[in-house]
Amino acid sequence: MNVMEEAIQSKKKKSELVERGISLFKARKYKEALEIFKEVYRTNPKDPEYNYYIGLTYLNLGNYDAALNHLLHSSKDNTSYFVALRSNMLCGYIYTMKKEYKLAENCFREVLKINPQSVSALLAIAHVFEKTGRYDQSLIYLKKAMDIDPENPRVLNALAYIYAEIGINLGEATRLARKAISLDPDSPEIRDTLAWVYYKKGEIIQAYNEIKQAISLMPDNEEIKQHYKEITSKLQG
Repeated sequence: MNVMEEAIQSKKKKSELVERGISLFKARKYKEALEIFKEVYRTNPKDPEYNYYIGLTYLNLGNYDAALNHLLHSSKDNTSYFVALRSNMLCGYIYTMKKEYKLAENCFREVLKINPQSVSALLAIAHVFEKTGRYDQSLIYLKKAMDIDPENPRVLNALAYIYAEIGINLGEATRLARKAISLDPDSPEIRDTLAWVYYKKGEIIQAYNEIKQAISLMPDNEEIKQHYKEITSKLQG
């Protein structure tokens, strides 16, 4: 076998291993998938695609630091639109979970450089601004998302929630939250938002009816539990 044939065989083997790893990943056999991806990664540690697959698998295993280590590498990929976009998006989500909001913001901005129409990135960066109290910036990005996808329940819900948080446009917030509920009636997050809007409007009975449904759907969510406590306290007091 000459050098060219060896290279072709090697490339074919790597491709087959990657496909096997992806298959295991889709079957949620993350530990097995990780071992496959590590094997391929060792052949070329600088390959963005291999780093992406390993990072994604570590993320699903809950090892956020290891995931970041690989995803930050693949986020710099200038050969694959998909790898760079997804890697930056995932890094942003991890930084958000770690409450490293400035780093999260930077990642989501990179996604928007690649695809300014990404509703997921617009929602994610708006969430970062909400968490850091920059509601004016959050509204800017949510309104951009609304222009792109006005029927998206996540967008409708996020905008309604910001209005409720800062106590403005509560009539519009009610309309947005109700529309979001009609599109996704089983969402505890949207039920929570509608409850919070009613609470801010002083409509406590309606707020209680909604928050009761929200907490029954997601009893361990800290924000929903806090809203439930405030609304029931107001109702009883």
